[in-house]
Amino acid sequence: MDELFAMVHPDDYSLTFQKFVESTRKGNSFSAEFRILHGKTNELRYITAQAECIKKGDIPYKFIGVIRDDTPYKRLENELKNQITNLQHIYDHLDAGIWLRENTEGKMVYASKGLVDILQYPLEKIYKEPDFWKKVVPPEYRKMLIESYHLLKNGQLTKNIIPIETLDGKTKWIQEQTIPWFDDNGEIAYLFGMVLDVSDELEMHDQLNFLAHHDALTKMPNRHGLYDKLDTLCQEEHPFALLYLDLDRFNVINDSLGYHVGDELLKEVASGIRAIVPKEGYISRIGGTDFVIVIENDPLKDSISSLADQLMQHIQKPVTVQDFEIQITTSIGISFFPEHGKSKLELIENSRSSLYHAKRQGKNNYKIYFDMKDISSYKKYILDRDMRKGLINEEFEIYYQPKVNTDGVLVGAEALLRWNHHEWGLVSPEDFIPIAEENHFINDLGDWVIKDVCIQLKKWKEKDVTLRPIAINISPIRLMKKGLVEYVKQQLELYQIPGNYLEFEITEESLLKSDITVLSTLEDLKSIGATIAIDDFGTGYSSFKTLREIPADTLKIDKVFIQHITDENKVDAAIVSSSLHLAKGLGLKILAEGVEEYEQLEFLKQKECDFIQGYLFSKPVVLETFEQMLQTGYLSPSKKKLSKKPEIERRAFYRFEFPYRVLGNMTITEVKNRKVNLGATPILIENISLGGIKIVSLLRLPINSDMKFMFAFTLMNELFELEGTLIWKDDAKGDTFFYGVTFNLTVQDEDRLAPIINQMSALQHATKQIPDTDFVYEDSFSYLRKLHS
Repeated sequence: MDELFAMVHPDDYSLTFQKFVESTRKGNSFSAEFRILHGKTNELRYITAQAECIKKGDIPYKFIGVIRDDTPYKRLENELKNQITNLQHIYDHLDAGIWLRENTEGKMVYASKGLVDILQYPLEKIYKEPDFWKKVVPPEYRKMLIESYHLLKNGQLTKNIIPIETLDGKTKWIQEQTIPWFDDNGEIAYLFGMVLDVSDELEMHDQLNFLAHHDALTKMPNRHGLYDKLDTLCQEEHPFALLYLDLDRFNVINDSLGYHVGDELLKEVASGIRAIVPKEGYISRIGGTDFVIVIENDPLKDSISSLADQLMQHIQKPVTVQDFEIQITTSIGISFFPEHGKSKLELIENSRSSLYHAKRQGKNNYKIYFDMKDISSYKKYILDRDMRKGLINEEFEIYYQPKVNTDGVLVGAEALLRWNHHEWGLVSPEDFIPIAEENHFINDLGDWVIKDVCIQLKKWKEKDVTLRPIAINISPIRLMKKGLVEYVKQQLELYQIPGNYLEFEITEESLLKSDITVLSTLEDLKSIGATIAIDDFGTGYSSFKTLREIPADTLKIDKVFIQHITDENKVDAAIVSSSLHLAKGLGLKILAEGVEEYEQLEFLKQKECDFIQGYLFSKPVVLETFEQMLQTGYLSPSKKKLSKKPEIERRAFYRFEFPYRVLGNMTITEVKNRKVNLGATPILIENISLGGIKIVSLLRLPINSDMKFMFAFTLMNELFELEGTLIWKDDAKGDTFFYGVTFNLTVQDEDRLAPIINQMSALQHATKQIPDTDFVYEDSFSYLRKLHS
């Protein structure tokens, strides 16, 4: 036996030998598991021994038994134990909670430490009460769990996201996933589960969802949130009001004080809006300086107007931001559902249109949307929509208005931007520049002009054409924005043009903002050789002190003074004479704008005016024409005809001249064979025939056969609505225009109109009053201005 037990592993020897001795002494059976070191290979083997004791009488005689080598099974068992230990180690270090339990109602077999960390309950409680944590699930979610267990019994895995109340009193959101494990009989033997704490992920999801529908700066709903709100309200079909606010000239704050100050000011404005708007009101910031307020519950126009007044009064109160005292104003456009639109986009567009109308009236104002867009609003909308695309499609071009000395020698030109719009024809800067300033596109347009002028100067230089300085208008917004000087330098270097061939014209509005930024920019422009001209001098509020500070080279006297210098009233002549004397004293050159008559030229020559610009010498011309002028170098003055009648106005029909202009209206009905539905715009009618009418309007309209109009007016108590097109255009007084209209009359229209014209003609010959006709007896320009205000 000693040889046999000598093979037993030393660690198992004592226990195994003791069992054998005990069985021998008592005569019991012997059973043991032990390890041996193999006699030949010295390999460790796992042995199971079982023997029965044979006795002679009561004395043990011998043992008969078997020995089984369990080494393969033990190795497999040990490997499984190691794997389980490793898995437990992994599970205990996962953020997830892992568990295993016997069937759906049995005891917990395993629970990882991660489960303890998530549930905040001790491991002992988890093992003792496997279902305890169902009690910490809110009642409204327990039904979901019960339904999940039914799915498990049907062999389906389950996944739920539910809140729980942890032992430390916190609420967590967990994701629970459970997998059923079936035995050979198809019964659930085990449930294997995993629990994840998804509180942070859900919080991040909520934050992202918040940011997707809210403005990060003011925490107000953004455009997406507003759209959702308006979609809901439009579907419910309950009346509501929409107020569209835009802060006036806010870009000046950003450009002069910095965006950090602008952002803080926006927060202050947002806070002020919240303080004024009723609690049930919906407020959103949809971008930049645009805010939209929605007021529900059948709002009245008077109450909404009162709210708009309160908002304007509150916003214009001075606020202090980072030691800067700032005063800002707002303009507001208002539309009502369903009166002014039945969809969100229509309501927003209409209120924005009213906003633009409010800004045109001087800002810090509000306007309620008219029932339908008039032609002016429609044109503004189209130009605003197409502006960026127009620059990309090269629809903009530069016209050049020559500058000469009093002898007609060409000294330069002013670059004037024109827009060849595909529907509205050649659009004047007076129409699109204010829009560009409102939608912040003016900087792109200004930079494009600078680049294009430099390109053209290089082309003339390569053709050996004598170069003359070209003046470029710089908006106050661009002047305040950083990077102007660097951009000009870049273009001059790129096209190899000396700086003295550029002149930058600034308005008195820019002078009012003569802070360090503006003065520094002007000095830097002069340092690269460019010259500075003050445009529209005399129409603003610049002081002599400002003129002393601004490094200007030229003063441009506005045409409003030039037009009347030869009148009997000598006020304008005295103003121009004083301006010339002032400029000479300051060492500045003087340019007179809007010179149209010989008498004006003679006056300016006598007063030693330096330069002339106006129709007497030339209107703004296209590039090719100005290039010919550069080669000639001289322009002859030509007397402008103040009263001209286009050839096309001479018609075969008898034309009746009204004793006073008649009030009517017109609307666009078709653009390029596309029907449009617009409101009416007031006009004044000067004369009429079966062929057409001559009208006066404030609008700049294209002479375009692709655009059809409807003209409505009442003559002798009879309403006429006649189709027609514009065939000629001429300047009238102030900002008004004459248009010639040709009718497209039906036989019925002619039969109605002809006798009316004959009756009015007969009454006029008899010096009798024409009855039941809307005559306007006051000045046309003033009257139309009043109607558009």
